[in-house]
Amino acid sequence: MSTSAVSTTRFDSAPCVRAGAAGLVAGLVFAMWAMVVGLVSSNLWAPPQGIGQAIGIGHQGHDFQLFPFVIGLMGHMMNSIIFGVIFFAMVMALKLRGGIVLAAGMAYGFALYLLMYFVVLRGVLSGSSASFLSADPEWSWIVAHLMYGVALGALLGYGPLAARAEAR
Repeated sequence: MSTSAVSTTRFDSAPCVRAGAAGLVAGLVFAMWAMVVGLVSSNLWAPPQGIGQAIGIGHQGHDFQLFPFVIGLMGHMMNSIIFGVIFFAMVMALKLRGGIVLAAGMAYGFALYLLMYFVVLRGVLSGSSASFLSADPEWSWIVAHLMYGVALGALLGYGPLAARAEAR
């Protein structure tokens, strides 16, 4: 009777959770900026509410609607987490460190703007994204995406994940 040793590798989900948390924090930076600009250009709730309206929840317009507002906040935060994990995977695959991660984060934020604006809002959701697109001036969305990328890059390049990656 022979016995064979079975080697098992355990997946460490902690870095993905931390990357998701970094995406969430960066998403909060984005959301705060968008809502402050919205306060000046339309109203405070127009940006997150516009996300819900863009996917067909609620009616178009900037009058307050609770359900599209909540769905918009949830969708924004969920996307922030997912995009944070994707960026972390890219950083780890390319073995980026420090200031390069910060610069890559800014470029990633701009790439997300291009994807979301031209493909999603002007393409896939073009028939229902009018309220979202009119919530804030266009330049502020570019700034918001750059802020997301910089915050994400700073957290991943200089935060707790960076120290763990250096130790490996």
